[in-house]
Amino acid sequence: MVLPGVFDLAYTPAEGPRVERSLLALRSRALSALGDDWPGLHALWHRFFKVPARIEQRADEFALTEGTLGLHYRGTDKNQALHDTNPVSYDDMLSAADEAFKAHPHLKTLFIATDEAGFVSAARQRFPEREVRNLGAVSFHKSGVQDQDRADRALLDCVLLSRCALVLKCSSALSGFAKVLRPALPIYRVAACKYFYDVPYFPDAFIPRWEATSTAGQQRAARLFEGDWLDDARVPSRFRQSFLAQPRYLGWQRWARRLHYLLTHR
Repeated sequence: MVLPGVFDLAYTPAEGPRVERSLLALRSRALSALGDDWPGLHALWHRFFKVPARIEQRADEFALTEGTLGLHYRGTDKNQALHDTNPVSYDDMLSAADEAFKAHPHLKTLFIATDEAGFVSAARQRFPEREVRNLGAVSFHKSGVQDQDRADRALLDCVLLSRCALVLKCSSALSGFAKVLRPALPIYRVAACKYFYDVPYFPDAFIPRWEATSTAGQQRAARLFEGDWLDDARVPSRFRQSFLAQPRYLGWQRWARRLHYLLTHR
């Protein structure tokens, strides 16, 4: 998400000489894991970055209504990343949306952030009585669309999701980041976030699971949440407690990483 030109700086850089630093060198010294202290994360992020005015203006013009249910559906590469999550079908996601509409009568309309045009059509067929909105087709890397335009589209989806009354999501940092933009956002993931490295996948791992109440919903959840990090015995207990940030590695591991960097970049 942190891309040059996508976000504006929230501070004025100091004047004077600058020294370029290698990201690898910085990574060899200290790394932190971020957690689920959402107000703290919101404050931390906004100390350094802010959403550009052009994005906020476009979000205002889109004019989401009160009672909007937001869906983020990833149907391409992310939906097939079995090391990270479990595949979510159109029916899986729309069934969860149906549960949300029934459980929360104040939800009236549907906003969809997706890279799958077919999913929007399926949603309109599933909910013909509801207004279904989205930003249109997504342009991919070979389409000739400028990088800035693609980045703006992704950020606009994130901002709009943050303005919804409730959000259901597939595995994706884009929609997970909506919770950083708006800590009070009721947002839930409909599939597993798996523990496949040394820290939970931020911010998705800390988004709560959607709890279905029907028999069919619980059967769907058992399948989609198989392998979820919350059920993984390998996960250190320190990641199960609420925190803002903490060292990613133990002391000896940090020294080992630093020594490895120095020996390989002489």
